[in-house]
Amino acid sequence: MSDTIDPHALGFESDFVLSDEDDGLLGIRNDERVNRSLATQDQIGKTGYSAYVRHVQYGTYENKSACLLGIDFAFRFPPKGLGRFSSAEIEVTFEKALNISKPHLRSTDASLDPIVANFAPRQILGQTKPRDNHRILEISAPVIFHTPFGPAQMSAKWSQETTFTEEGRLEVHGNLAQDDDHDDGANSVTWDLTENSVSKNGILRSFRGVIVLFCRPGDAFWMRVSVKPVVKFALDPRKLLTKRLVGDKDEPVLLNGRQSLGNSSCFGYSEFDAEDFPWLDVLNLPQPLGIKGEEIP
Repeated sequence: MSDTIDPHALGFESDFVLSDEDDGLLGIRNDERVNRSLATQDQIGKTGYSAYVRHVQYGTYENKSACLLGIDFAFRFPPKGLGRFSSAEIEVTFEKALNISKPHLRSTDASLDPIVANFAPRQILGQTKPRDNHRILEISAPVIFHTPFGPAQMSAKWSQETTFTEEGRLEVHGNLAQDDDHDDGANSVTWDLTENSVSKNGILRSFRGVIVLFCRPGDAFWMRVSVKPVVKFALDPRKLLTKRLVGDKDEPVLLNGRQSLGNSSCFGYSEFDAEDFPWLDVLNLPQPLGIKGEEIP
């Protein structure tokens, strides 16, 4: 068996379609392929999201057996539309594979699950955008008073203007997710995405999550990905589309402990914490426009 994953054998993309059941939920139609690069996807009109495994590499980290993963997350939505994503929750969980042909057979021994040693990004903050807000408080009331010629009425009006500055920016925050069963360390990573509250242009459209795992050499494990976006619809689809919208019925990604995938320039390095490890290639950071890669110091 080859030590390199064939990306063409792994990946496919499947649209969510209405199921034939009477519960009104969404079902998934695919080719029953388990070991694939697509972790989960949903599409509602022109609004959708995807998560793909782009890098898999085995080596060491802090002198322990480790696996390095790169996952590309992408969100598609019209700008400033009712179908934009205003926030999203991402959770990536790793679990020992008891049977590689039965992904729904869950591990009951938490000590066998991989442990998250490090991950990125921890935080992404967009550019701050201020907005001045003006508010006028106005009160109008009739006033009745008496004169020598009888009662009279006039209208009185009071107003006060206040100005305050509101600031907002797009944010991404990453955290470890550890439960009571995993005493040795967290086996999950989460990312929370929120849009700029001032511009309301939606969340970050794409980023790569990089995770370093402590794992036993040659052990196969499952990676389960859950993406839960909040859509700015006039009718909130979460009230109609519940569990299957986040891919609960979808198969996880199998990592068999041997096969690699991704940028070959990294495969010559086995120590992920070495000073010369090419992290820029794994993080897949964008290059400045008009500058070739070899010209970047």
